[in-house]
Amino acid sequence: VRNDEAVRPIWTVIGRLDGSTRRDQWVIAGNHRDAWVYGGVDPSSGSAVLMEMARALGSLARGGLRPARTIVLASWDAEEFSLTSSTEWGEEHEHELREKAVAYLNVDAAVSGSTFSARAVPSLAHLVASTAGVPDSAIDTRVGGGSDYAVFLNFLGVPVVDLRFEGPYTVYHSAYDNHDWVSRVADPRFLRHAELTRIWATLTLRIANAELLPLDERRYARRIGDFLADVRQRWTRNAPRGTSADLTVASTALARFESAAAAHAARASTALELDDRPALDALNRALMRVEPALVDRTGLPGRPWYRHQVYAPAFTYEPE
Repeated sequence: VRNDEAVRPIWTVIGRLDGSTRRDQWVIAGNHRDAWVYGGVDPSSGSAVLMEMARALGSLARGGLRPARTIVLASWDAEEFSLTSSTEWGEEHEHELREKAVAYLNVDAAVSGSTFSARAVPSLAHLVASTAGVPDSAIDTRVGGGSDYAVFLNFLGVPVVDLRFEGPYTVYHSAYDNHDWVSRVADPRFLRHAELTRIWATLTLRIANAELLPLDERRYARRIGDFLADVRQRWTRNAPRGTSADLTVASTALARFESAAAAHAARASTALELDDRPALDALNRALMRVEPALVDRTGLPGRPWYRHQVYAPAFTYEPE
């Protein structure tokens, strides 16, 4: 094995399509372009999809169809080198992103087979499912790690989505992950590439153009309830006999969250019916504050960079 240990710059490439009416609200879509060897699937399939989405959005804008919110497209470098590009960019622009970021939509290894797969925070799960034409249950809402959405969710508190088509990916991170394997095995005729482009672009535009941001916080509250039930079950299985898990504080906070989410949904329904723009603006600002409110600036014990109080990856890519 001969390794090239030269020090080189890392390049983060950002494109921005300014919104027509809400330019200070950002929908961010990103993919990394660095690879182990050739990277036919990981990440070049995703890079091809990103470039095609950029071409389509640019064509719409030139034709006069500019999104209401700003769309930011990111091509990350050094993802395989500990998520360096996206992490450094997120940390550098932390304060601006906390104010402006609505959601981060990630595509990594876009196509390694024919099965659609997605993970998302619960507030975005139904939107992803309806856009992709799959049941809500198909969206994984136990978000772990392993790609460029990490800084947005775990450090900044921005809602995230990760999209791909999966299959038997036996050439992962090898010299055989190349264009030939993609064209013969993963996606002959590149139909899944085209489909993921449509899903990703449609999802981006649905968020960017929505009068009311499609963030379902009632669903988020229900999923947190599932997580608390799971904690109780784990404690029952593993704790010493005669002890119990005191989740009173968490349960009380969840009840408040459920009540606030229900009240917000009722106000949103009325505002949409009346086309009350000032009320909708206020409701959207409230929705943008939900995910950041789940972030504690002091971080997790022993892991201060990970700030989210619901989600964190284990020391593998799996969710804790």
